[in-house]
Amino acid sequence: MRQELMVVSDARTMALLADPLKSEILREMDKPRTTAELALVMGMPRQKLGYHVRQLEGAGLLASVGESRRGNCVARKLQAAARQFIVIRTDPQGSVTEDRYSGSWLMERCASAIREVGVLSSAAGKKGQKLPVLTLESEIAFDNPQDQQAFAQELSELIAALIDRYGSTSSGATRFRLLVASYPKLPDA
Repeated sequence: MRQELMVVSDARTMALLADPLKSEILREMDKPRTTAELALVMGMPRQKLGYHVRQLEGAGLLASVGESRRGNCVARKLQAAARQFIVIRTDPQGSVTEDRYSGSWLMERCASAIREVGVLSSAAGKKGQKLPVLTLESEIAFDNPQDQQAFAQELSELIAALIDRYGSTSSGATRFRLLVASYPKLPDA
């Protein structure tokens, strides 16, 4: 089953995605194609593309999705393993900053969430299951910094109360990560 989003965090696969030709191949392989069909679309020799296609398939970025028959010839059809790829560099040393009110801390948490949800989604998809998630998104405007701070304080207290009310301490309970973030909205274009 094709993934919606694949998270890439290893240096070898990142290097493949950074290569302009390989990125173009992945874009063209959004639908199932043989290497010969890809060569026609891209106007390049099949042999030259075959090398790059094998590298992408070896890294798990392309997946076999069937066969194409023409007479006695059978060719494998490949497709990009995901609709979207996101590159997240992981820091083996851990967090860059511990200031939870900084943009860096928020970006680290969001990157961690994307990486974890990508791994979990992939595992669930392979089992034919759906990952149980909840996403809430809204906009709010504040007239002054004091209102923003008061809102943040009250929201924190409400979330803590909900966690106390519904959170389980049993060892067999399914654990979820809750991330609440607030940042200035980009101006409308």
